[in-house]
Order: sequence, then C-alpha cells, then structure tokens
Amino acid sequence: MIQRHRLLFLFAPFVLLVLAANAQDAGFSQFYSNPLYLNPAFSGTLGVPRVNLQYRDQWHGLTDAYVTQSVAFDMPVESLQGGIGFNLVRDAQANGMLVGLQADFIYSSIFKLSEYLWCSGALEAGYHQNRLNWNRLVFPDDVDPYTGNYTPTTEIPPGDTEFHFADFAAGILVFGEKMFAGMAVHHLSQPLQSWDRNAKEYGKLYRKYSLHFGTRIPIHEHGYWRKTFDLSPQVVLMHQGNFSQFNYGMLANYSGFTVGTWFRQDLTFHYDALILLVGYMKKRWHFTYSYDFTISGLGVQSGGTSEISLGFLLKDFLHHTAFPYYRPYHDYIGE
Repeated sequence: MIQRHRLLFLFAPFVLLVLAANAQDAGFSQFYSNPLYLNPAFSGTLGVPRVNLQYRDQWHGLTDAYVTQSVAFDMPVESLQGGIGFNLVRDAQANGMLVGLQADFIYSSIFKLSEYLWCSGALEAGYHQNRLNWNRLVFPDDVDPYTGNYTPTTEIPPGDTEFHFADFAAGILVFGEKMFAGMAVHHLSQPLQSWDRNAKEYGKLYRKYSLHFGTRIPIHEHGYWRKTFDLSPQVVLMHQGNFSQFNYGMLANYSGFTVGTWFRQDLTFHYDALILLVGYMKKRWHFTYSYDFTISGLGVQSGGTSEISLGFLLKDFLHHTAFPYYRPYHDYIGE
C-alpha cells in the first residue's frame, strides 16, 4: 500500500479542486422555473400554491459531472399577510462522489405599494449537508498496473466525510402586471462548508448577491387592439466570491407556447453559453426544456447541458403578473 504521506499528497490536489468548485452554488439556466432558489421573496407571490420540479444534467460529454435536482413548494398564507415556501436541492458531482443536500424554509411578507405594484420581503433559513463518498475514490494502488483490475480501496478516510451547517438568506421583490425586479443575498453568515475541520478560507461559502429584472411587452398587429403575443426580456446578475455571472435573454409567449434565447457570460464579456429554451403551459401546469451550447474554452468536449422543469399550480390562477410561465395566454383587448 502507498505510505500515508504519499496518499495525502496525491489526494490533496483533488480535495482542493472539489472545494474550489463547491465554493460556488449550483446554478440553473431556467432561473424562473424555480424562482425560490433565485430569490426567496418569490414565495407566495402567485396567490396560489405551486410546486416546481427541476433537473439539470451539466456537460453530457463528461459522465455525470454535475447533476442537480430540486423540488420547491410555496403558497400564500392570508393570516401571515405573506407566504411560506420550502426548497430542497440535491447537487451530485463527479458521478456522485461528492453530494450536497440543502433544505430551506422561507417566510415572506407581501404588501401593496400602489394599485398595480406589490412588494415582497423574505427571510430564509436552511440546513446543508455535504457528503464525500469515500468508497468511490480510486487510488493508484487500487488498480493492478498489469491487468487493470480494480480493487475497492481499504484506505481509512482522513476524518469525517460528512459536514453539516446552517445557512440563511434574504430577498426583496417588487412586481406587478408588467414587470418584476428583485434582489437577494444568500449565505449571509458565510458558513464553512468543508468536512475538513481545519478549513478556513477555502472552505468558506461566500455570500451570493443576485439582481434580476423582467418585464412583459404585449405585441399587437398593426391597426389592431387585440394582442398577438408577449415578449419578455429578462436579466440576472450574480456575484459570489471572485465569480460573477451575467445572464440575459428574451422569451416569447404565444397561445401557451414559450420559446427563448439566453446568453451567459462574465462581466468582462467572456461568453460561456448560448441557452435555447422551449416550453408549453396550460392553465395549471407548464413544462420547459432548455439546452446550453457551450461557447467558452471548454468547447464541444463538454457535450452541452440539458435542463428540464415542471411546474404545477394547485388552484386556478387568477392574478395578472409578469412572471414567466404563469400567465396563460388570452387575447386581452387593449393589453
């Protein structure tokens, strides 16, 4: 067997790489398919209970590099003059070798600013678990150099392979029939998220700051008051640690169908991906599929990224808002 100090020498670069990657939150291309993950202030804003399911398989060319799943639920609560929400996210990296779980509970307070504008402010408390599946690691002495046969490692894990921590976030949102805009701050206490008890800076989960905006623009045929379709331009700006991301795009909604195009880049105009989106919605559900074409240095080797989302409303939706996917198409006269 390899000597202990040599084992740690081989393992250390891998640990640092995983920790560096995990210092940033898992991301979704369909931000508004799970709005609670973007900003807890979305909780309860639709006026009806809703459930959102989301699945993301990142970089098909690298087997199970990052697979992220989420389940979210929120509803208005009249007695609280706001809403409550719950969000569960599972993020598996390197074929499940490193798995992160988070469960968040949200309370929002919603009040009216004017006849056509509302404001929602929210607090979020969460519980996170990081788990390293030690038995999935392959060390040099686990593989026979002549036959290539693999024997599961007998090495003893260097410490606890699970780490738990609490986490907190806050957000604010202004919304109406034509627009919505919000801001959120996640990881307010910047908790340590490493199973390495001696980790300081490289195990810190830095605060994530998010700004987002969207609007709905009804398009009319020339000379007619009757609406033909909607356009919805949207932007999302995020910053966490030394990482910044700028997403911007446009959705077009017609008779229940949605198509869209997004770009993802950093603030120095280094483009990362072109995102194409298509979806369909009925009165109480919607389905959306998106595909990320990688246009950064990673190139075609990544194989792109697929994302699928399903949303369900548990009651009939009556409100008129600008939120994506939740405005069934109607030919409203004069809109």
